[in-house]
Amino acid sequence: MIHAALDTSLGSALVVADGDRVLFNDHLAGTGRESDRELAPWLKATLDGLSLRLNDVCRWTVGTGPGSFAGLRYGIALVKGFCAISGATMRGVPSCLALAHAALADAQDARRIGVLHDARCGQIILVRFARGTDATLQLSGEAVVLTPEELLVEQHRCDHYVSAQTAALPALPEAVAARLLSCAGIDARALLNAPAGLWPWPQNPQELMASCEPLYVRPPVFVNPQPVKIPQILTISPRIPILSDFSRPTASVRRRRG
Repeated sequence: MIHAALDTSLGSALVVADGDRVLFNDHLAGTGRESDRELAPWLKATLDGLSLRLNDVCRWTVGTGPGSFAGLRYGIALVKGFCAISGATMRGVPSCLALAHAALADAQDARRIGVLHDARCGQIILVRFARGTDATLQLSGEAVVLTPEELLVEQHRCDHYVSAQTAALPALPEAVAARLLSCAGIDARALLNAPAGLWPWPQNPQELMASCEPLYVRPPVFVNPQPVKIPQILTISPRIPILSDFSRPTASVRRRRG
């Protein structure tokens, strides 16, 4: 059975497997809107290179963040479209689970793992995972926005930390920086292999919607919006109103002036 996982929280990462055998695991070069435009052609070219069709993929797992607002929405919507056409099943798994697994491999004795994301404004998004007795990782509470100093508070403290945005993070306390693993990106294999007991496959549209809801820690615009600017209307004659932003009248106005 062919199954695939796609994550678009930090760039685009794709893994395709046939049972336990990984056929493809790589990232799409490029970032931002360029990556979004190239995502669908890249997916098609990848499947073509594996001699697979879209209908051959029976299950899709998508990363749900935290991460790029536009990237997550585009990637999830794209896979939903694929599944609507092919009849494949689909589920969502937090993208940060892949980073947490990388941290666990780096520090196997860690019980609490913190995934750090840049929250801008000198702040950090922290997602905590707890290691179970069977080495599985479970979400420990909701993602929170903190200042770097708040990472030292006991309720947020972790044994090991990981980030794929190390260069963008604000200065971290020494106790955190010394235990921080820097990753180049998301390895989608961890999403593909996420246990169904923790991240089940939806059985109805309502469950699908809840499973694939992106992890938005903040709204897309979290700064105070600028006040609406209403153009001032000037009147150069009783019948010809123009906007004050116009640097010169149109041809029709010039004719009427003459």
